[in-house]
Amino acid sequence: MFNHEELKVYFRGEFVDFKDASVSVLNTAFLYGLAVFTGMRAHYNEDSKKLYLFRPAEHFERLQQSCKLCHYKNFLKNYDYEKFLGAITELIRINKIAEDVYVRVTNFTDQNTITPKFFYYNDSLTACLYAMGNYVPTTGMKCLISSWVRVEDNALPARAKFNGSYVNTAFAKTEALMRGFDEAIFLDSRGHVVEGSAENIFVIMKNKVITPPVTDNILEGITRASVMAIAKAEGFEVIERSIDRTELYKADEVFLTGTGAQVSPVILIDSYQVGNGEVGPISKKIQDVYFNAVRGRDARFKDWLVEV
Repeated sequence: MFNHEELKVYFRGEFVDFKDASVSVLNTAFLYGLAVFTGMRAHYNEDSKKLYLFRPAEHFERLQQSCKLCHYKNFLKNYDYEKFLGAITELIRINKIAEDVYVRVTNFTDQNTITPKFFYYNDSLTACLYAMGNYVPTTGMKCLISSWVRVEDNALPARAKFNGSYVNTAFAKTEALMRGFDEAIFLDSRGHVVEGSAENIFVIMKNKVITPPVTDNILEGITRASVMAIAKAEGFEVIERSIDRTELYKADEVFLTGTGAQVSPVILIDSYQVGNGEVGPISKKIQDVYFNAVRGRDARFKDWLVEV
């Protein structure tokens, strides 16, 4: 496993040493969390000795939309998909990565000014690599319904990955960990299930795969969309609708998805056992197909991959 601090990073349009990619203590993004990001994985196939970047086009599109919300003109003017992909693949190549790797791409307000705003400020792009491994347990998680409410769309839109919005995540995640759980599950102000602290959520009841709609203050997750496609390809009915808290307690299966979480089944929520308290068959099937797909072992989903 590599040490990310010994690698090159992409910073303000150049490849520099990790130690040289720094901002001022007065940087506006540092002071106020004024930045947007996307995180993607590249998975290594041991059999073919190839590394596959997972759905970079979709990550670019979401980052582009996030930058549009923030009036980040430098990114919107200077980066098309080809330049974005070229920077990411070159970053991986110059660091000679031949293992699973997480790629964090951030576009941030690059000013040394004390005023929290987006307009009239310069913005810059950075990307770095990290040996993440499993962000959360993938063999059965214990989750807590958080006492913290998910931020609403008209306060801080969840469909964009704003750096500052992860203060909300930090409160929920910390509460869960301090009470002995692996992860938190957010409700919204109406009491509907939204997502995990940094993952989308799926509930399985009577062989139906159910997930909240994108209008319920959730991130429009790329892994979420991929899992929905996998579930349909495997013959399961997929339903997007609001989910009540108590439906989690009576669900046959529950799992979380995300770039970090990948596909992570849940076996306990609060004091309620999910199903029989073990990873369910549908969750396991979807997880297995997903792990094969991201490593190029399932021809049905080859279009999701870019070989590095």
